[in-house]
Amino acid sequence: MRILVVDDVAINRLLLSSTLERWGHSVVAVADGTEAWDLLQKEQFSFVISDWLMPKMSGVDLCRRIRAAHLPWYVYVILLTSLGRAQEIVEGLEAGADDFVQKPFNEDELRARMRAGERIVALERNLLESNQQLRQAYMTLREDLQAASQVQQSLLPSPSATISGLQFAWFFCPHTFVAGDSFNFHRLDETHVGFYSIDVAGHGVAAAMQSVTLSRFLSPSLEHDSVLKYFVPNPPHYVIRPPEVVVRSLNDCFQSNTDTMRYFTMVYGVIDLANNRVRLTQAGHPAPLHQRGRTVTTIGGGGFPVGMLPGMDYEYEEFDFQPGDRLVLYSDGITECLNPKGMEFSPERLVALLRNKDTLSLQDTAKYIEHSLRLWRESDVFDDDVTLFAIERV
Repeated sequence: MRILVVDDVAINRLLLSSTLERWGHSVVAVADGTEAWDLLQKEQFSFVISDWLMPKMSGVDLCRRIRAAHLPWYVYVILLTSLGRAQEIVEGLEAGADDFVQKPFNEDELRARMRAGERIVALERNLLESNQQLRQAYMTLREDLQAASQVQQSLLPSPSATISGLQFAWFFCPHTFVAGDSFNFHRLDETHVGFYSIDVAGHGVAAAMQSVTLSRFLSPSLEHDSVLKYFVPNPPHYVIRPPEVVVRSLNDCFQSNTDTMRYFTMVYGVIDLANNRVRLTQAGHPAPLHQRGRTVTTIGGGGFPVGMLPGMDYEYEEFDFQPGDRLVLYSDGITECLNPKGMEFSPERLVALLRNKDTLSLQDTAKYIEHSLRLWRESDVFDDDVTLFAIERV
């Protein structure tokens, strides 16, 4: 054990140092608290055994310096004192002293108190090592989550992605590094575009993994049969599955384990560019908003989340989607976002923003809603994943 002895009386320093060295400790002795403090800032000591009364810096003041410095290792402090009154003991403890030994010291008592201190120092050292291991594990986990976040971001639409006849805009704010929300659009053929918005129950890695899996399922495939199309022998050799059939198929494929209940809400739809029509199915997801000028219409009546119960049937909504029309999909992280007073942002507030800013471009509208939401929250940190995905017929 490396020990710093502090005493302004030379004979006391010599006596205490020789005793400690005889017990096998490494000892450095100084004559004052100021010298001790200078050394403690440069070198590591497990123990400080200090006289209470010294001319330049007392043992109590040295304790205060040590505790206020928050050194990266724990220093166990024993004060040597001829004082025995309760008031002095309280003062020493409040200053940060760990123990006291009466002067002149008794070897057996000092050894016993040092053994108790050694146990404390060992516990502190083990705690420090454990904390360092936890910090390292956290950094590794953080790096892994950042990599996972990049993978998930790569599955979202490119900011420059476009399809002739349609414009897209969105914002995406994960609750943590990764999110249970996802959205995208894909050309199914020359005149049909599929789109979706998904919110997997829960947060974190498990929800994000489910979200990534669903993104793969809902991507167009070159295979003859997929969840989005099925093969037929005659040209063009495929038939696009209606949204309600797609959602029903997903419900059959993703039945939740009762322990995890990793169900999800979604909207899946198909835009028919040739006929200016949209057909979509809502499955427990917030109702999409169809905007034509200042008129905003709620589409759908709810539906049942996917993966919660087997054998569910899903309905569809179909409506005109004329040039200038917009369709806005969003997660409940927007409408249920709480401000510091505990009030929800609400669907009504979102609709009002869309009506009041109907002359803005689609991209500026999305930015305006995101800005308004952050002002409402008074923070850049949300309690849930926050997603808005907007489509405009041009």
